[in-house]
Amino acid sequence: MKNIVLTLFCLLALSTLVRAEGNLVISGRLMDDINLNGRINKMIFTENKTEIRLVNEYNESESCERGSFEITRVQTGVYELKGVISCDQWVDETEEVQACPENFQPVCGEIASDSFGKALPKHVTFSNMCELYRAKAAFIQNGGCR
Repeated sequence: MKNIVLTLFCLLALSTLVRAEGNLVISGRLMDDINLNGRINKMIFTENKTEIRLVNEYNESESCERGSFEITRVQTGVYELKGVISCDQWVDETEEVQACPENFQPVCGEIASDSFGKALPKHVTFSNMCELYRAKAAFIQNGGCR
């Protein structure tokens, strides 16, 4: 019962933040939802511990320890990050992954062919999703690149 009341309170709090154009402004922590079995997306943990799942992939925006974010509802329980309004501390979560498991579940990813991101991107086959994440590559597909 306590969880139901808390969930209703959180939904009410979210609904009060709706702006005229249908976007929400949320404060909290923007971080990577590290699910190494599939695509890695962003998520926001609000100040009242509500978890907001985003459709944005982890490499579309840096992670932020404390900030305000503009989001819009895509479908029930799923939102899209429209922009970072403010951030007190940027974080690169990919640097926190020291080692990946040695399981072989190949994925195809896209990385820039130079450090400035100006050259044409290239497709690279990674041994698993963790290796793709550490390389800061964008997910293309499960399996090797063609």
